[in-house]
Amino acid sequence: MKKDLTKKWNITYGNNDEPKGKRPTQPPLDPKGKYVALTFDDGPHPKVTPRVLKTLKEYNAKATFFMLGVQVEYYPDMAKKVAKAGHEIGNHSKSHPNLANMSLSEVRKQIIESSDRIEDATGEKPTLFRPPYGAMNESVKKVTKEQKTPIILWSVDSLDWKSRNAQAVNKEVAKNIRSGSIVLMHDIHASTADALPHMLKSLKKQGYQFVTVSQLLSLNKSTGNGPYYNQ
Repeated sequence: MKKDLTKKWNITYGNNDEPKGKRPTQPPLDPKGKYVALTFDDGPHPKVTPRVLKTLKEYNAKATFFMLGVQVEYYPDMAKKVAKAGHEIGNHSKSHPNLANMSLSEVRKQIIESSDRIEDATGEKPTLFRPPYGAMNESVKKVTKEQKTPIILWSVDSLDWKSRNAQAVNKEVAKNIRSGSIVLMHDIHASTADALPHMLKSLKKQGYQFVTVSQLLSLNKSTGNGPYYNQ
């Protein structure tokens, strides 16, 4: 097309709303700092995830979201919003089965199909994997090694899936948190979104900084496939 028509019709090439390739390299963390990695499983959710994103933004906090392929398929725009907000996205399988009871081919299908859905929605291939229930077998280890997605578990379970109560969630996290912790939560429970403002305010007051799992692993110079729990 002629340049004058391009200018007249205000045509641009590419979609500015799409995430652009790999994220910028994060600056190294201070080894003397107090860091925690907040993680959210089973989303994205059309109502809870936006509330979680809002609170994280208010506290300038970055987190890691382990998404299910089926949820990303239902809510691709929400998955894209998580990525655009600068958070890390991990793979949590396609439909949340117990992978420890599945064959190699079944495990591979669960992991790869979920990864493909996440990449289609966000423009980014997930670089971490968390098995549902933390359950795994040799097939899970084999496929994640092939995919170069380290297995990430957790060191603090908020028990939000059990209590469904904001006060109980905050009490559980406060009791067990340490510098270097990986905290397990779920962005599908409204009570988790309710708990988050108090949690972040309290942890920030104690000097904690909120980083992604990959940042935390880089601080500890972790290598290999995992699984990783951290402190």
